[in-house]
Amino acid sequence: MLFWKIITALFIKLTRATGDVMKNIGSKTFWADGKGLLRNGKSKPQHLLTPGERFAETKGLTKVLRYRRHRRSIKVAAFLMVAGAWLLFWWHKFWFETASENPRAQCISNASAKKDNATKRILLWNGTQRKEIRAFGIGRKVFAEKGCALTQCEISAYRWGYAIDYYDAVIVIFNDEFLSQEDMMMPEFSMGRNPDQRLIFFTQESPPALRSHYNMTSFNNYFNWTMTYMKNSDIPLLYGRIVPKASAPRTPGEVAQLRHEARRLFRNRPNSLIRRKRKKKVAWMVSHCLTYSMRELYVMELKKYINVDVYGRCGNLTCAVHDLHSSDPQCYDMLQSNYKFYLAFENSLCEDYVTEKFFKIMAHDIIPVVYGGADYTKYAPPHSYINAGKFKPKELAAYLNLLDANDTLYNEYFWWKDHYRVESSIEDMSRHGFCGLCQKLHEDSSYKSYPEMSTDWGDESERCA
Repeated sequence: MLFWKIITALFIKLTRATGDVMKNIGSKTFWADGKGLLRNGKSKPQHLLTPGERFAETKGLTKVLRYRRHRRSIKVAAFLMVAGAWLLFWWHKFWFETASENPRAQCISNASAKKDNATKRILLWNGTQRKEIRAFGIGRKVFAEKGCALTQCEISAYRWGYAIDYYDAVIVIFNDEFLSQEDMMMPEFSMGRNPDQRLIFFTQESPPALRSHYNMTSFNNYFNWTMTYMKNSDIPLLYGRIVPKASAPRTPGEVAQLRHEARRLFRNRPNSLIRRKRKKKVAWMVSHCLTYSMRELYVMELKKYINVDVYGRCGNLTCAVHDLHSSDPQCYDMLQSNYKFYLAFENSLCEDYVTEKFFKIMAHDIIPVVYGGADYTKYAPPHSYINAGKFKPKELAAYLNLLDANDTLYNEYFWWKDHYRVESSIEDMSRHGFCGLCQKLHEDSSYKSYPEMSTDWGDESERCA
């Protein structure tokens, strides 16, 4: 407000001064005197003019030229003044009013920025190209649009908008893509750390994927919170969720009863009839051909005993890709229509590392065959998936062939479908993550920091096999 008061006062003074000058130099007297003196001076030949008449002629000419020069200057000044006022109006309208939505519009003096303590400011330090960020969005309105329990938060993706201590939380994204020099830079605190600010370690990658890019030993006592796929993260950013409904069983006995009913009822259900018509057995969509888990070696051996159709960069079949999703949603519909089993094999054998490939299959009527380092009983109902880690490839092939030949045994794996719902989209994941962050910023004022990050995320991570 002070800024606009100063601008208004200057504008009024300039207008008055311009009006006074225009009044003086535009008056008929000023103009008539100049032209009259000039006319009188030219009434005689130059050599007959007296000194007084020559002076009058010179004075008249000077007045006329000064009038013309000043009038032209004032016209230019008036034009610039009007144009400037117009630009200032639209600059205020579209710059300041959209500052919370447009990150680049936040590049204003930190001294003039008044912080609203009721709103928690979140800075995305890097990695704004990540699909989790694009799925959720930036600004203040997104928290209400996504249905967050608490909506008084704002996300900025422009690190040069304010001084870093302006923000309540700074998210540093660790990944194995978009690794520009700018993305690799870490926040620096020349004036010291603000104890009320939360510096957040954000990643959806497994520790092996980060090893060649980051030295985790340099982050001792650096991060305050974690925002990852780990269940014990300060802000869990899980790839998916399988949520029990009111009818979900609560004891092993109830699970056994529902499985028994499934063997009896599924024979005449429409979905079970559709499953019987599928002619193909096993599918796998994969783009990383050489992995830390060496899943490709397991599949190579498995293919000796059962046919496996491989889609993507590592196979001879293709399916469309999607801007936000690893594979187009239609690909999973195709798999459901044609296959009975899907290999949800992870590229790393790490604790809690269960990615979207598992949850997307669980959202369809196809049995996932999992291979990973997580305890899958924490993520899915019992007897809803097949754990390849408990079989040798030849044994797994024999078991899949058995299920393929027996509709009753096969359909029993879908006993849980009426009692749980699956959240598997990138929109679900980002919504849970950022809504949870906003809520924690409002509710958790305690201070903590991680003394070291190497044990969980470094070269010698204890969370991976």
